Amino acid sequence: MNIKELIRWFREYVYYYNLFIPEENDYDDDDGENNTRKDPRIILKHQLYATRLYVPLLIMTVYIVTFIVVIIPPTQQISISNITPLLFNQLYRDHGETLSCSCSSINIPYKSFVINTISFHPVCSSVFVSKEWIQALYSPYVSAFLVMDFRKTASSQVSKSFG
Repeated sequence: MNIKELIRWFREYVYYYNLFIPEENDYDDDDGENNTRKDPRIILKHQLYATRLYVPLLIMTVYIVTFIVVIIPPTQQISISNITPLLFNQLYRDHGETLSCSCSSINIPYKSFVINTISFHPVCSSVFVSKEWIQALYSPYVSAFLVMDFRKTASSQVSKSFG
């Protein structure tokens, strides 16, 4: 068998290849409802056309699915525990559409990133704003003091400056 015969044999094999060969009972001419005869040559011709359409479509589908499987990387699930706010923001920027949290709620305790350090202004922490000092300004015995004494006019001065 030389190469020309091999090519001719392969061409005829492909040309007459039929995937849809009917079984013996499919050749029956009596359909029950319609008594028209079907020509076996026309049936064979339609089967060959269907095979010629089906085989390339099947090959293309397998090729496309294989290409997609090879090109698209598989999904990886990575679990990170004890996540920091900086890391969460970084992951959200990089993988926002695919990021998911396995916990029931996304929350971070305030104590992990908020520190309260209270420091008062020196005036606010002085003795002159204490409760005792303010009560002394409104003392009922201010009439006993001289006009030059600050305690006599203190309540009106404080009211004027804040009012």
